[in-house]
Amino acid sequence: MIPVGRLLALMFSMVSVSAGAETIHACVDQTDLPPFSYAQRVDDKVTDRVVGASVDLLRKIGLAHSWTIEIQSLPWTRCLDMVAHNRLQLAINVDKTDAKANKLQTSTSYFTLHNVYFYSRKMHPQGLTLINLADVQHYRRCGFLGYHFDLFGVDSNQVDRGMSSGYEQMIAKLHLGRCDLFIDSRETMAGQYLINPKLRSLLVNGSLVIQPLPGEPLRDLHFAVSGSTPQSNLLLKVINTSLENLDKTKTMDDLVNSYLK
Repeated sequence: MIPVGRLLALMFSMVSVSAGAETIHACVDQTDLPPFSYAQRVDDKVTDRVVGASVDLLRKIGLAHSWTIEIQSLPWTRCLDMVAHNRLQLAINVDKTDAKANKLQTSTSYFTLHNVYFYSRKMHPQGLTLINLADVQHYRRCGFLGYHFDLFGVDSNQVDRGMSSGYEQMIAKLHLGRCDLFIDSRETMAGQYLINPKLRSLLVNGSLVIQPLPGEPLRDLHFAVSGSTPQSNLLLKVINTSLENLDKTKTMDDLVNSYLK
């Protein structure tokens, strides 16, 4: 039998997640990941407001449960660490690899990314062709700090995850020969056209080559919560139920398409 004190605490936690006064504190990567999450621009100036399809999806879920959603934009490592230690309740746009590395629980997938790789035509004028996914091992890789690459059969510790805080720096590394390739998704790179004219010019000037990643290891996006509290378990259950209902109307696909038009 559950002790009365513990039962009352559990009941209180259940009420706190569903009550109208509840505020859900979430975080996203401070690196812009349009169309999923990025800093809103007003008259070409960056604001503190985070927008994007994943943010809209969470707000739709919150609206159905009378939640107030507060979102912080943080370095990715800090975002995941704060959720893991219950300083924030939710991380947005988490893949299974990052969740596992930080001992987080993940929601049902709400979007599947299609991965591509990038290389510099300046450094590889004859091309850089990957026949299969294992070929990634033969080249120097770079990536963003805080991300993990086990999905691609790559030891994350063998990836240059230095001080790159944006795609311009990542592309500069390629052109300087500091790494041979980096991996990202076609959806995220398409979203860069929305917000970054400078990056848009880098993507279309012919010096950067984009190719599908062989084997097409798909990467799913999830919401993630701490793995250690009854409150996080309940929050995850509510989110999963909401995602199941929303998926019937293809809500996320519509949200993504609305940003990429």
